This record gives sequence, C-alpha cells and structure tokens, in this order.
Amino acid sequence: MSRHTEQLVGALFNVLKTEGHTEAQQRFIESYQSHAPAQREELVATLVSDFVSIIQDYLTPQERADVFTATVEYLREQFLSVIEVAPVAIIVVAEDGSVQLWNTGAERIFGWTETEFLTESYSRMLAELPDTFETYFSQLQRGERLTGIETRHRHKNGSTLDVRLWAAPVYTTGDTPTGATFVISDITAQKQREQRLTILNRVLRHNIRNDITVLRGHLDLLADQVSDGNKHVEAMEKRLVNIESLSESARHIEQLQARDDEESLTTFELGAELQNHLDRLELDWPAAEIQSNIRAGTTIEAHELFPYALDNLIENAVEHNDSEIPRVFVETSFESESSQYVALAIGDNGPGLPKVEREVLTRETETDLMHSAGMGLWLTRWIIRSSGGELAVEPSQWDGTRIVLKLRTACPSPDDE
Repeated sequence: MSRHTEQLVGALFNVLKTEGHTEAQQRFIESYQSHAPAQREELVATLVSDFVSIIQDYLTPQERADVFTATVEYLREQFLSVIEVAPVAIIVVAEDGSVQLWNTGAERIFGWTETEFLTESYSRMLAELPDTFETYFSQLQRGERLTGIETRHRHKNGSTLDVRLWAAPVYTTGDTPTGATFVISDITAQKQREQRLTILNRVLRHNIRNDITVLRGHLDLLADQVSDGNKHVEAMEKRLVNIESLSESARHIEQLQARDDEESLTTFELGAELQNHLDRLELDWPAAEIQSNIRAGTTIEAHELFPYALDNLIENAVEHNDSEIPRVFVETSFESESSQYVALAIGDNGPGLPKVEREVLTRETETDLMHSAGMGLWLTRWIIRSSGGELAVEPSQWDGTRIVLKLRTACPSPDDE
C-alpha cells in the first residue's frame, strides 16, 4: 500500500470533519481504534475498505460526490502549497517536452515568470548540447529516474547557471510515462566558491613550495656554520617540516572536494595495506614496540585517500608518544555475525589525545580549527566519513588512546566464505 493511499485516507477524514459528517467521522475513528495494533500496510488497507462502507452507509450519493470533490481539492491545495514554498525549481514537463507547471522557485532561479515559460520547450533552458534533453527524457520515458545530475541551464538574462537536477517520470494512465517532474537546485555559487578555493589553494601551495626551497637552502648554509644540535637551527627545521605538512594537507583537501564521494571510492586489501604501514613505522621508529592482530583476506571499500588517514593515525600513535618505549597495537575484527563492516582499532600507550584534538575526531558538527596541528585529524575524519565509515576514540589497554574505525567491506569476511 503506497504512501499516497495513506494521504488519501487522511484527506478524506479531514473533509468529513470539515463538511460536518460527524456520524461517519465517529464511525471511522472507531474503525481505526479497533484495527490500530495491526501492521501499517494491513491497517491502511483495512481503513480504506471500512471507509468505502462508511461512506456508503452514512452519506447520500450527492454528499459522497461532494466529499470526494472536496478531498481532491484539499489534496490539490496541499500539493500546490508545497510546490510554491519549495526553495528549488519544480517543473512538470509533458510528453512533447513542453512545460506544464512552473513554480515560484523556477521563476526565482531562472528569471522567467510562469506566464512567460508555460508551454515553452524545457530544452530552451538547457545550456548543454541540443540532444542533452532528449537523452534525459528518453531515460525518463523508459521509467528511469535521474538523481543528482550536474548540468548547466540558461537564465533569462543570458547567463549560464550550474544546476543539480533530479527527475522522475509522471504516469497519468497505464504503465507508460506521459511526462516528467524535474526538481532543480542552483549550485552556481557553490561551484564558484569551489573554483576560487582550488585556485587559491594551488597558488598558495606553489608559493609555499618556492619559499620553503629558498628557506631550506639558507638553513643548510646556516647549519654548516654552527655546531651540530644547535637549538635555533633545529627549531627552524621543525617549523619548515610543519609548513610542508600543511601544504600537503591542503593538497589532500583539494582532492577531497574535487569529486563526489562515490566517484572517489576504491577497494583496499586491508591486511596488506596495514602491514605496509606497520613495516614503514618499524623502519622509521626502531625503538617502538609494534603488535598486530590483522585478519587476512578482508577487502574494504574506502576513499582513495584512505592510506593517508592510516598514515596519520598510525604515525601519531608513535610521534606524539612520550613513553620510554612507545607501544602500538593494531587489530581488525568483525562485528558480531555481520560481515558488512570491519572494525580497525589502533591503540597506543601515549599521553592520550588533547581535548581539542579529540573533538576534531568525534564532534558531530563541524567547528573551526583551533590550531594547524589538527589539520591531519580533520582530514582523517573527512576521509573516513567520505568512505561511509565511522570513527570513535576510547582509552587503550595501556591507558593511552585507542581509535576505532568502522569500515565497509567490499566482500564477505573469511568466516562467511
């Protein structure tokens, strides 16, 4: 039973009340109360059946006609009010491509009034190739839907707008579509912001690289003239490394915003990926004690930048660890009997995450960065979320930090094979 049927039943009940048919209304309430414990679809089907009987028993033929007419008008007014207040363009197109409905949102976004564009061809607005509309419409006529397609449309003033559209076929009789409904959102400002950020990011990174090259050259000359271990030289070297890290993080941010999450997903063999990171960690930090319990044969689906997120989490477990012997423990496991998600835990015996950095990883809402050191954690969080995963922070078995990632698998777990 569709939601449209539920809406119809609700509208009929409201009209009975408005028209003053109290006996029929009371009988309907009693029917609802007696069947309320039933499953939703069963309840709606029963109410429809009872409603037909109630209408027949309590209303004259003329009253029945008036109730049904008022119900149609009630639903029509609701439908039109939703269309008119919608902040997006809602356009209904007939089978021949002519516009049959043009809401206030369409007028605001595209500039044409309803009077100016009604019965005009929808393709008049398209700023793409002439056959673009035919391609869209042929899909809709086959009963397919269009979801989140980014394209370009024209404004009345001649400018071009970046838009995102959704569309569904309209059926008036039978199984063959007789038109389509388009819902269109103007994303021009969003696209311009993305473009400006991309250009700014590239210019800044280019300038930063050049400045770092110059500074490093001078720093090398200075290091040759002072004794080894000079604290001023070491401080400048550390700052240069931080700036290089920020530049690299900015490049990754650009990659994250360049494409939709779905387009950026790829597969990783989790065990092999983890082992590669742990092998590098062992070379870079020979004093660290590394333990692992990694299940082989687990393939995950994640954002293409997932290795960067792993690098950040695993290296942080040692880099910010002030213990005499830094310890890192990495394990993977499957939640209960489900094999759709794998849990990856990374624990350490360090001092624990500072409050600010913990919030970067776990807050539900985005907040401003408190300092540049959190950039890598922000990126890690974005990458995991873009992968359809989750991230949690808890104490480790050594009273340090344990970060748990919940990642989607791309194939069944070994136990299910």
